[in-house]
Amino acid sequence: MAGKKDLLNYKHMHALSKRERVRILAVLIEREASPKELAAELHEGLSQVSYHVNVLRECRLIRLERTTPRRGAVEHFYRAVNPTLIPPDAWDHLPPAVRKGVSTSILQEFFKDALASLEAGVFDDRPGELGWTPLILDAPGIEELGVLTSEFVDAVLALQAKASKRLSKAKGKAARKTSATVFLASFLSARDPEDDRNASAGKRR
Repeated sequence: MAGKKDLLNYKHMHALSKRERVRILAVLIEREASPKELAAELHEGLSQVSYHVNVLRECRLIRLERTTPRRGAVEHFYRAVNPTLIPPDAWDHLPPAVRKGVSTSILQEFFKDALASLEAGVFDDRPGELGWTPLILDAPGIEELGVLTSEFVDAVLALQAKASKRLSKAKGKAARKTSATVFLASFLSARDPEDDRNASAGKRR
């Protein structure tokens, strides 16, 4: 039986440390898009975006959904194959520099998205949720936290799938789309676990 380490292709995983590819993959998780559409949305050159799309396709993180003739050419539309950037069993075996690069890219996208929402005046609208919850856990608690966060992500992705299906069939006002973001971060903290006050200092709006 292959070990966890065999799940990895280090060349492909290293490609995910590129911020541009994380941005492209984030869009393709939400919906299908062509390199031309991605270039316009991300304000990047078409040739550069096409290159990154090809890398993601070779990594099997995205797939070709359909093609459409456009003025003598063919426009290719892609969608994410799996919304998980890296398989959970493989993450621990990535080089620290690669893990840091992927995490930093995701955080940069979140802060950019959140800042734009604040500036648009919709960040605090319902049903938005914002909280900070420091915890002090034992080993079984850490394992359970991982299970809970994984289950939550699965539920959110199922919600997106159902909404996408409804939107594809809806017309008129019923087809109105609203952008939303879910940012989930559970991680081991650098706080002193002996400071019990930290476990009750959560903040929630």
